[in-house]
Amino acid sequence: MNYEKLKNLQDTNRTLRLLKSDNFAFTLSFFYLAFVKNGKITLQHSEILSYLDDYLFMLNESYANAYPKEAKEYLDDFVSEKSGYLRKYHDSSDEALYELTPYTQKALEFVESLEKKEFVGSRSKFNIIFELLEELEFETLLDDKERIKELERKREALTQEIDAIRSKQDIRFDSARIKEHYMQIEEMVRKLKYDFSEIEYNFRALNATAMEKIAYQNMAKGEVLGSIFEIEDAIRESDQGKSFFAFWQLLSDTKRSDKLSKLLENLYSIESIARMDKEQKLADLKFSLLKNGEKVFQVSSRLIEQLRRFLDERAFVENRRILELTQKIEKRAIEIKQNPPKARTFSTIAGNKVALNSIFVKPLYQPKKVQNFSKELQEEIIEVDMESFYDIFYIDEASLAQNIQKELLHVSQIKLSEVIAKYPITKGIAELVAYISLAKNSQSVVLDERKKESIVINDATGKAKKIAMPLIIFVREI
Repeated sequence: MNYEKLKNLQDTNRTLRLLKSDNFAFTLSFFYLAFVKNGKITLQHSEILSYLDDYLFMLNESYANAYPKEAKEYLDDFVSEKSGYLRKYHDSSDEALYELTPYTQKALEFVESLEKKEFVGSRSKFNIIFELLEELEFETLLDDKERIKELERKREALTQEIDAIRSKQDIRFDSARIKEHYMQIEEMVRKLKYDFSEIEYNFRALNATAMEKIAYQNMAKGEVLGSIFEIEDAIRESDQGKSFFAFWQLLSDTKRSDKLSKLLENLYSIESIARMDKEQKLADLKFSLLKNGEKVFQVSSRLIEQLRRFLDERAFVENRRILELTQKIEKRAIEIKQNPPKARTFSTIAGNKVALNSIFVKPLYQPKKVQNFSKELQEEIIEVDMESFYDIFYIDEASLAQNIQKELLHVSQIKLSEVIAKYPITKGIAELVAYISLAKNSQSVVLDERKKESIVINDATGKAKKIAMPLIIFVREI
């Protein structure tokens, strides 16, 4: 702490700016009344405006119109970038919500700490300090033997305390220690509630960093997911994050939660505490902690919600692009309807085609068969029946084309194998060649050499043969 640092704080820190503002008393007293005294974390626009209007009326009645502006103007000043006393935001409801910023929380905490107390409980604070120091030493510096020795010492102390109770010794707290403990609890609860606001602010800052990164970088979906989860991990793995989520886990534990409820119920059955705190400020402690903690916890959950919204928007943009391309294709189809193209390729769609060459496409090694040439080759004598030349038959391609067109009346496209299944080949391989010739000369045929299909035909002797050939698809002309 030096002059330059304090001077910079004086000029830039919003907490100090609020404390030295002209409307300091009005502003902080209103925030205390509307939020702290009423136990409110957030207020709706109509609610806070009503509170502020009533409070201004009361002050102006007592102090001769000291605050002449309308309630709406003061509320706008509170949320302005210059002041930053309140945070204004929207959730699922129609009305805007308002909450105290960490700077305002610190100002309230500071002013509350200035109040003169009935007495200062130094013994409880020292005991807490001593216990924390002991715990640090036990968990970090002591070896196993020393740790066991320390636990045995504590066990002996507990045994002595049990013996004292059995012997009817009065070792309970007196009224001073009861009051001291309660004041210490009250102070720690108050600071814990103020800490929630700062924790939420820090988490929200990390959240905003993630959203800005997504907004300004054209990342793929996988990169966005990675970025989101990195930010969420950073929140959870930070020292503040580890501490908060450990606290949240304790508060969410059923046994701990039930125990806390029972302790709070019994708290005001202590006569001295009931007289000391007639308003029972800690009666709703569990509910207040849950409400504050849930609000902080939801900052992390909001990351997932924003991720889902981003992916939905990205999908919408991509689907809209697909729809635009589809509409262009439909428009092009209507334009050429009256003048069908003669060329096979009459329209193109811009885009990159990725050529995949995976190692898994390559076949496994197959050992070659060893040829045995130990035997002498015998010449085979083939007798040719000259009469068979007189049995030459004629292939009617027009009839085959009619077969194809008949099927295309019922379907928009059909494979060659399906045509042959409906109209079996009766004239052997020559008839199949005729079908291939028709496909070659047609503009309405799709040939896919990467895919194969098997066609079974009977030769002139009636013997079935299976022929593997590229996939041929006949398409109905539009």
